[in-house]
Formats: sequence, structure tokens, C-alpha cells
Amino acid sequence: MPADKESTEMVRFIGPDNDAYVASVARHIDEFEELTGLPATLEIIAETDYVTNSLDALRARLRGESAPDVYVSGPVSMWKLAGEGLVEPLDDYVSNASLAYDPEDFVPELLEINRWTGRRGDALGAGPLLEIPVNWETYNMAYLPEVLERAGLSEPPATWEEYFAAAARIAERVPGVRGFAQRGTDTWHTMYTGFATQFWSYGAVDFDQDGQSAIASSTALAATSDFLTAVRASGPTAWPNGHWLDVARDFAAGNYGLIVDSDHYVAFFEGPDSAVRGQVAYTQPPAGPGGLREANMWTWSLVMNSASQEKQSAWRFIEWASSSAFLTRAVAEGNMNPTRLSTLSNEEFRADAARWSGFMENSLELLRTTSRVLPTPMPEYLDVASRWSRALVDGYGAPDALESILIESASEIDVLSSGSIARSL
Repeated sequence: MPADKESTEMVRFIGPDNDAYVASVARHIDEFEELTGLPATLEIIAETDYVTNSLDALRARLRGESAPDVYVSGPVSMWKLAGEGLVEPLDDYVSNASLAYDPEDFVPELLEINRWTGRRGDALGAGPLLEIPVNWETYNMAYLPEVLERAGLSEPPATWEEYFAAAARIAERVPGVRGFAQRGTDTWHTMYTGFATQFWSYGAVDFDQDGQSAIASSTALAATSDFLTAVRASGPTAWPNGHWLDVARDFAAGNYGLIVDSDHYVAFFEGPDSAVRGQVAYTQPPAGPGGLREANMWTWSLVMNSASQEKQSAWRFIEWASSSAFLTRAVAEGNMNPTRLSTLSNEEFRADAARWSGFMENSLELLRTTSRVLPTPMPEYLDVASRWSRALVDGYGAPDALESILIESASEIDVLSSGSIARSL
């Protein structure tokens, strides 16, 4: 039901650049205005600022009379913002949504991981709904069979030991190709993606049962040492200076044989500018030494700002920007992976995905069997992850001091996490 054309209400939306979903919002925001009669403004800021370790650029904008009503976030950053009172629970809005919105059309697992009580250590899946997922990613293994064949490998690696050995063999035997792509900077998400998938698959955890940092345990040390040794031997020569966008583009250029990272990258690997289009195979990430396979995951989601002065209008924007029609169109514009069942069953999408060597089937299998948000939920996790990522970078540069670096980092993490806010949302 359109709003009064003379309404003074305005919806303010903020998101990062280099994001296919935000680009779709920008491309079609006039549609929202035409449908509702509500004016809308869109602010796009540099992704490197938007997801920085402090979130300062975003946090500074989320307060005050002209604060954005709706913003894009994900598990770790949202946990911090929820701890600061900048996340509006959405259950009542969903319950009163239009019939066409159909919340049961969302992949149920994706709504579940966006429920949280706000209390340190409480598992996801309980508490209020804090975000509406508009895309998701888990961390699969993508590889180039032709590169493996040139390295004398007949099968893709099934374990992390095999993965690192295969990468070393590729770097040795295939001229101009490195073994595996790996993002890496001193920002928090260096630990979150491929590394976290390997770390938890080794049986390591971020915090022990007593709530103490466990990143320096014997299992964690083994996982971290294996990872950094492999990066030095056959990972990116420029590590740790790999932004996710560089990693995606470099693999799409054929510069690596293997990668465990975001399955969002399919938009680059199978895109029109890719040198490896139609040549990439997709499978589950490797298993750890004990046979455990853990795949981390993430959702980019829409969040309503608790400081919004126009919450009903903000919900109308969320309802439009996470509708089946909008998200199905956004997938065709590069916004992977679909969060709605209707998009997953859309004939045009299924025809496109069918060309990607089993990509979508593999991602859905990961979502429903193996993947989960691995880190321990807490408002301070952004700070925890930042300190942990710095330890990885420091350990890369000083391998003989890795154990002491991790012990020191664990002690600092315990201080960071000891004052966690027990805010109930």
C-alpha cells in the first residue's frame, strides 16, 4: 500500500562498495520510491572502511537524527553492533509483513543463524531475529582439474594434509601457477574464511569450555603452523596483502590451482571476464587429521538500526529489498548465493547454475550438512578476530616465534572478551 506522496518520511540505507547486492539496491532504488511513495537515500562507502576492524566509519553513521535506517551487516560485525544497541529485533515486523513477503520462503537455516540472544557464548538459533539474509556464503573448495593433472594429481585433495601437499606440488611443477589462493591482511576476516575452516576441521576451537582463548592450544598450534608453512611454500607470494577481491580475481585469472574461500567467488570464476570460466570444479573443503570437516559460513543481511526514527518505513524498505522478486533479480546481477527457496527453484537461475560443475548442489549440501558459523558469538568478537588475525600475520613473518606469538595473543584475547556485555535482545 503506497505511502502518501506528500509524506516527509525518508528511508536511509547504507552499504559497502564492491558488493553485488548493494549494487542491485543502487540500481533499482527508484523502484522502491515508485512503489511506496517514500523517498530513499543511499550511501555507499568503501568496503575497506565499512568492514574495518573498528567499524568506526559505520558506527559513527548509525547514531543521531539523520542515522541510516537500514544497513548491511553480517555475523561478527552485527554482534558488535547489537552489543552497542544498534540492532532492532525484527520478529514483530516479519509477523506483520504483507502476505506476498512470505518469510517461509527463506532457506530456514539462514534465518536460524541470524537469531541470537545477544549474550556471550549463547548459540545462534535462539533469541530474536536480528537480520534478514540477502545472500550467504560458505567456504567450499574450488580447483582447476587441468592444473592438478599437469601437476600429476589424479584426484582433488580430500584432507588438509593432501591439500597442502597438492599445493606444493602445483607450485613446483606447473610454471606460472601457485598452489593455493589465500586472502590475508591484518584485518579480522583473515581468520574467518579459509583459515577458520581449516582450524576448526583440525579440531581446534577459539574458546575452551571455561571461556578462555584456546588459539594457543597444542591442536591450534598445529593447525596454525601447518597453515602458515603452506602459505610460505605455495600460497600467494604477496601474502599477507591479499584483499578478497584480489584473491577472487587472481584465481579467475588462472594463477592458482586450489582455493578454500567464499563460494560467492563463483560470480568471478564463472563470469564473462574469467580466464577459467567453465573449467572450475567445486567440492567440500578438506577434512582435518581426525576426519572432521567444518566449513565456516557468513550471511550478508539487512539490519534495522535501533536508532532509526522511521522504523515502519525502514521495514518497508527491508521488505522490498529482501522480497523474492528483488532477490531473484539480484542473483542474476551477481548477488550469490540465493537466500530464498523460490530463487533456488527459479528456472533461469537453475539453468545458469547448471553450467557451474555442480557448484550450487555442493553449496547447498554444505549449508545443510557441514557449514555453520564457527566462532563463539559475543559482542567483542570483532576485536578478538582482529587480534587473532594480527597473530597470523606476525607468525607468518616469524615462524620460530609462532607459539609465543599465539600465547601472547590468547592472553590479550582473554582480556578483550572478559568484559563481554550480557545484553539480552
